[in-house]
Amino acid sequence: MLTETQISDFEDAHGVRLPEEFRQFLTRIGHGGYGPTYGLLPMERWVGRGDRGHPAESFPIAPDDAVPTGPDDRGHLAGSFPGTITVVYRGCSDFTLLVVTGPGRGRLVEVNAEGFFAPLFHADSDFLSWYERWLDFVLTGHRDLNWFAHQMAGSEDQLVATLLDDELPARRRAAAYTFITYPDPSAALPETLLRALAAETHPAVRETILRALAAQGEHGRDLLITALSDPVADVRSLAAVLMAASTPQIRPLPTRRREALERRLAHETDDSVRETIQRMLKHST
Repeated sequence: MLTETQISDFEDAHGVRLPEEFRQFLTRIGHGGYGPTYGLLPMERWVGRGDRGHPAESFPIAPDDAVPTGPDDRGHLAGSFPGTITVVYRGCSDFTLLVVTGPGRGRLVEVNAEGFFAPLFHADSDFLSWYERWLDFVLTGHRDLNWFAHQMAGSEDQLVATLLDDELPARRRAAAYTFITYPDPSAALPETLLRALAAETHPAVRETILRALAAQGEHGRDLLITALSDPVADVRSLAAVLMAASTPQIRPLPTRRREALERRLAHETDDSVRETIQRMLKHST
């Protein structure tokens, strides 16, 4: 743990006031150590080189404004993260930052220092909620913690309510991501995900629902057939890949899925989708 004096000295040196939840963690629970990926960083590594070294300047991105789906497109600001401190190093050029100055103050944000993907805010409201979710995911047995940055806290009923009713695509997407690794889902979950897929208006959220369906086993992958008629080509391609990719090459693709892919291929007008379907059919014979 850190003392109030140590924290105040850091704040004075960098012209910031740390978010209160983070201060509580540092003075009452711990400093560095156990946490996502390689663990929480100690104070001496919070402020890095370059644009990660100016925590007093405002981090310009507000949380929940949009669903980031590609590289950081902020021009000369790509890879620039003022107003933050680094709390987790995730390997290569990936970092988890805590916003200390700006509209997202108190929130955690996932970034890539080379701009390979746009900054992604974690769904949690503050540091303590974020860390508690990490502990919950570990203790309850989420199948793969590599998705942690994209997910959110909640029971199955709470996540379903978010997926079906939340106004923010970023939160609906986080709920869908959580179902990819959710331990002990109910037998009704695949049909619920299918209902959410039919109602979803954002293509990136629909893609995530497809991944969640595929994670539910053979029944979930059978339900992916409906997405072969999605209006967005990338969604159709992903559906084709997920329908076949989890099937070992030594085992033929189930007849229902193979016939659905063949029917789609006969009517598909997008060349990239046609190529994807042909590849899946060939590799799963």
